[in-house]
Amino acid sequence: MITTNNRISAFIVLCFCTTILFGCGQDELKPVELFPEDECANCKMTVSNPSFASEIISANREVFKFDDLACLETFRKKRTEIQIAAIFVKDYESKQWLPYERSVLILTGIETPMGSGKIAVRSNERAKILAAEHPVKNISETIGKGCCTDSECE
Repeated sequence: MITTNNRISAFIVLCFCTTILFGCGQDELKPVELFPEDECANCKMTVSNPSFASEIISANREVFKFDDLACLETFRKKRTEIQIAAIFVKDYESKQWLPYERSVLILTGIETPMGSGKIAVRSNERAKILAAEHPVKNISETIGKGCCTDSECE
Protein backbone atom coordinates (compact mmCIF):
# COMPACT_ATOMS: atom_id res chain seq x y z
CA MET A 1 0.00 0.00 0.00
CA ILE A 2 1.25 3.46 -0.92
CA THR A 3 1.30 5.87 1.99
CA THR A 4 1.33 9.63 2.00
CA ASN A 5 5.01 9.62 3.02
CA ASN A 6 5.85 7.38 0.04
CA ARG A 7 4.01 9.72 -2.30
CA ILE A 8 5.84 12.74 -0.96
CA SER A 9 9.18 10.93 -1.23
CA ALA A 10 8.41 9.84 -4.79
CA PHE A 11 7.39 13.39 -5.71
CA ILE A 12 10.63 14.82 -4.27
CA VAL A 13 12.72 12.25 -6.17
CA LEU A 14 10.79 13.02 -9.38
CA CYS A 15 11.36 16.77 -8.97
CA PHE A 16 15.06 16.21 -8.28
CA CYS A 17 15.48 13.98 -11.35
CA THR A 18 13.58 16.42 -13.55
CA THR A 19 15.75 19.30 -12.35
CA ILE A 20 18.92 17.37 -13.11
CA LEU A 21 17.65 16.21 -16.50
CA PHE A 22 16.61 19.66 -17.71
CA GLY A 23 19.52 21.38 -15.99
CA CYS A 24 21.97 19.38 -18.08
CA GLY A 25 20.81 20.85 -21.38
CA GLN A 26 22.85 23.20 -23.53
CA ASP A 27 24.24 26.25 -21.85
CA GLU A 28 22.76 29.58 -22.79
CA LEU A 29 24.89 31.19 -25.46
CA LYS A 30 26.83 34.18 -24.25
CA PRO A 31 28.83 36.68 -26.26
CA VAL A 32 32.56 36.17 -26.62
CA GLU A 33 34.56 39.15 -25.45
CA LEU A 34 36.73 41.13 -27.83
CA PHE A 35 40.52 41.02 -27.80
CA PRO A 36 42.91 43.58 -29.34
CA GLU A 37 44.00 41.11 -32.02
CA ASP A 38 40.45 40.22 -33.14
CA GLU A 39 39.85 40.62 -36.85
CA CYS A 40 36.58 41.33 -38.64
CA ALA A 41 35.37 38.12 -40.30
CA ASN A 42 34.27 40.13 -43.32
CA CYS A 43 36.71 42.98 -44.07
CA LYS A 44 39.68 41.59 -42.07
CA MET A 45 40.30 44.91 -40.28
CA THR A 46 41.02 44.86 -36.55
CA VAL A 47 37.88 45.18 -34.40
CA SER A 48 39.25 48.27 -32.67
CA ASN A 49 36.17 50.17 -31.48
CA PRO A 50 33.79 48.20 -29.25
CA SER A 51 30.98 50.73 -29.79
CA PHE A 52 30.37 49.24 -33.24
CA ALA A 53 31.30 45.57 -32.70
CA SER A 54 29.05 42.60 -33.31
CA GLU A 55 29.39 38.84 -33.55
CA ILE A 56 27.73 35.72 -34.83
CA ILE A 57 27.97 32.43 -32.97
CA SER A 58 27.25 29.50 -35.24
CA ALA A 59 25.45 26.30 -34.30
CA ASN A 60 28.83 24.57 -34.01
CA ARG A 61 30.01 27.41 -31.71
CA GLU A 62 32.32 29.10 -34.20
CA VAL A 63 32.53 32.84 -33.49
CA PHE A 64 32.63 35.46 -36.25
CA LYS A 65 33.42 39.01 -35.08
CA PHE A 66 32.71 42.25 -36.95
CA ASP A 67 33.94 45.84 -36.72
CA ASP A 68 30.81 47.44 -38.25
CA LEU A 69 27.17 46.39 -38.54
CA ALA A 70 27.52 46.70 -42.32
CA CYS A 71 30.16 43.96 -42.19
CA LEU A 72 27.80 41.74 -40.18
CA GLU A 73 25.05 42.28 -42.76
CA THR A 74 27.37 41.64 -45.72
CA PHE A 75 28.77 38.49 -44.10
CA ARG A 76 25.26 37.12 -43.51
CA LYS A 77 24.39 37.67 -47.19
CA LYS A 78 27.59 36.02 -48.42
CA ARG A 79 27.73 33.11 -45.95
CA THR A 80 24.17 31.79 -45.97
CA GLU A 81 25.37 28.25 -45.28
CA ILE A 82 26.27 29.15 -41.69
CA GLN A 83 23.65 28.05 -39.19
CA ILE A 84 23.37 30.93 -36.77
CA ALA A 85 22.80 30.10 -33.11
CA ALA A 86 23.06 33.68 -31.83
CA ILE A 87 23.95 37.20 -32.86
CA PHE A 88 25.19 39.81 -30.41
CA VAL A 89 25.76 43.52 -30.97
CA LYS A 90 27.41 46.12 -28.76
CA ASP A 91 25.25 48.91 -27.43
CA TYR A 92 26.78 52.09 -28.88
CA GLU A 93 26.66 53.95 -25.58
CA SER A 94 27.38 51.40 -22.85
CA LYS A 95 29.48 49.06 -25.02
CA GLN A 96 27.63 46.15 -23.39
CA TRP A 97 26.63 43.13 -25.44
CA LEU A 98 22.97 42.94 -26.46
CA PRO A 99 21.18 40.04 -28.10
CA TYR A 100 20.54 41.12 -31.70
CA GLU A 101 16.81 40.47 -31.40
CA ARG A 102 16.56 42.79 -28.37
CA SER A 103 18.52 45.67 -29.87
CA VAL A 104 17.43 48.59 -32.03
CA LEU A 105 19.55 49.26 -35.12
CA ILE A 106 19.59 52.77 -36.51
CA LEU A 107 21.24 54.67 -39.34
CA THR A 108 23.01 57.79 -38.08
CA GLY A 109 25.56 60.37 -39.10
CA ILE A 110 28.07 58.80 -36.69
CA GLU A 111 31.31 57.76 -38.38
CA THR A 112 31.61 53.99 -37.99
CA PRO A 113 34.68 51.92 -38.96
CA MET A 114 33.37 51.15 -42.46
CA GLY A 115 31.37 54.36 -42.85
CA SER A 116 27.91 52.78 -42.68
CA GLY A 117 26.66 54.96 -39.82
CA LYS A 118 24.75 51.96 -38.42
CA ILE A 119 24.70 51.54 -34.66
CA ALA A 120 22.89 49.37 -32.13
CA VAL A 121 21.20 50.67 -29.00
CA ARG A 122 19.20 49.11 -26.19
CA SER A 123 15.86 50.92 -26.66
CA ASN A 124 13.62 52.82 -29.04
CA GLU A 125 13.91 55.88 -26.79
CA ARG A 126 17.72 55.93 -27.11
CA ALA A 127 17.42 55.31 -30.86
CA LYS A 128 15.19 58.38 -31.28
CA ILE A 129 17.52 60.57 -29.24
CA LEU A 130 20.69 59.44 -31.03
CA ALA A 131 19.08 59.70 -34.47
CA ALA A 132 18.09 63.30 -33.65
CA GLU A 133 21.54 64.13 -32.22
CA HIS A 134 23.42 62.50 -35.13
CA PRO A 135 21.23 62.79 -38.23
CA VAL A 136 22.36 61.36 -41.54
CA LYS A 137 23.63 64.44 -43.36
CA ASN A 138 23.04 63.17 -46.86
CA ILE A 139 21.40 59.79 -47.42
CA SER A 140 23.24 59.39 -50.74
CA GLU A 141 26.53 59.41 -48.79
CA THR A 142 25.54 56.18 -47.04
CA ILE A 143 24.29 54.30 -50.09
CA GLY A 144 26.88 51.76 -51.08
CA LYS A 145 28.98 52.41 -48.00
CA GLY A 146 29.95 49.49 -45.90
CA CYS A 147 32.26 46.55 -46.26
CA CYS A 148 32.02 45.93 -49.94
CA THR A 149 30.62 47.06 -53.23
CA ASP A 150 27.66 45.24 -54.75
CA SER A 151 29.94 43.23 -57.03
CA GLU A 152 31.99 42.01 -54.06
CA CYS A 153 28.85 40.93 -52.19
CA GLU A 154 27.58 38.69 -54.97
